[in-house]
Amino acid sequence: MQKIAILYDASQAVLSTFDLDEVLQQILIIARDYFHLQNVAILLLDKETDELYPRSQIGWDAGHDAVRLPVGTGITGLAARQKRPICVPDVRNDARYVESAKSTLSELAVPLMVRDEVVGVLDCQSENVDHFDKETIDLLTLFSTQASMALQNARLHALERRRALQLKAINAIAQQTT
Repeated sequence: MQKIAILYDASQAVLSTFDLDEVLQQILIIARDYFHLQNVAILLLDKETDELYPRSQIGWDAGHDAVRLPVGTGITGLAARQKRPICVPDVRNDARYVESAKSTLSELAVPLMVRDEVVGVLDCQSENVDHFDKETIDLLTLFSTQASMALQNARLHALERRRALQLKAINAIAQQTT
């Protein structure tokens, strides 16, 4: 039943708005509340630099929201590189961990995929060791699919709005010249 509720809420977030920041914040709130996470973030991929950067986050310590992480670096970077979830039960015992909140003890990074291409990573952190069991990992992986769709829909909507504005400007210029 929890799986259906999570996917329903994620679908509602996808459909409720096309504003990217609002969609991302809704996704993080759902992830935080359903999975009892203290720190959760969506990092997007900058294709030009091959780096992940935090676009939206809840719970990170001050100053960490400006970090740029090369793909392949840290747990989130590794999830992006390998295109699969990476779970670390105790970050204190994993040299790959890049700190974003001192309270974090376990981390799950799930790539956000659109048509087999990584567009970002859903980074989930808990204050509990071994917080992410198999069912939670599976649910967050399904949830990340919804998050990817929301991200793609918001991006397509923004592109469509830009095109509409360009056409409006072209029409205005054409009307002035005739």
